[in-house]
Amino acid sequence: DQLGITIDGNKHVLDFVRERVEARDGSSMAEAPQEAMRLLKQFQFERHRWNERVSHLSGGEKRRLQLLSVLTKRPNFLVLDEPTNDIDLDTLSALEEYLASYNGVLVVVSHDRFFTDKVTDHLFVFEGDGVVKDYTGSLSDYAECLVEMEQQQNSLSSANNNNNNYKEDKNARMERTNNLKKWKKETIKLERQMEKLKGQVDVLEKEIESSSDEGWTYLADLTDKVNAIKEDIDEKELQWLEIAEQLEMAES
Repeated sequence: DQLGITIDGNKHVLDFVRERVEARDGSSMAEAPQEAMRLLKQFQFERHRWNERVSHLSGGEKRRLQLLSVLTKRPNFLVLDEPTNDIDLDTLSALEEYLASYNGVLVVVSHDRFFTDKVTDHLFVFEGDGVVKDYTGSLSDYAECLVEMEQQQNSLSSANNNNNNYKEDKNARMERTNNLKKWKKETIKLERQMEKLKGQVDVLEKEIESSSDEGWTYLADLTDKVNAIKEDIDEKELQWLEIAEQLEMAES
């Protein structure tokens, strides 16, 4: 149990999450209930479970609630030590979805290639004997790169190429392959983030249309949120175009 969090079993699920939201910096009491419900939906708690006492939850649901209690603080630095070892599939799915749009620093220690491929884009590979390799890309990218390097080495060795020339060529190929994979991964990540942000805009705009009787202050707040998200989308589109141009030049 890397979280080490004890939850009062007499607490109701929604009340527990709402209190955690209220306790974090910069949160208002008025926004806490809506934010708590949004997080419970994101972490796959069915609505009929929200008013259950924590003691009535299953083991997997309690683990999910423990994880959620950490993430309600909006941490800007997360360290996960073999997270896939002790959470169920529903919790893992919710965690992956959360991390896909996480903007802080994430450090993961894991042997689970599928999980690390989804949530990381930079590796520190411990090769033994005190050797740590810094690599930009996913674990699958790194494994593929090792295979390519071995194939290149075998080909060059059989042709009796000069050893110094081989090292220079290997480094150049490694750098080019590394850059291509990094840029492709960044474009995919940006596309996913933009898609999620556009979905948030759609939800807020529908809420604006259906909330004409809520009052000017409430509608203005929703409109400000929409505009802020649209600005974020524009910034990510610009980043995507810049990276796409780099990709096109590198592949030509």
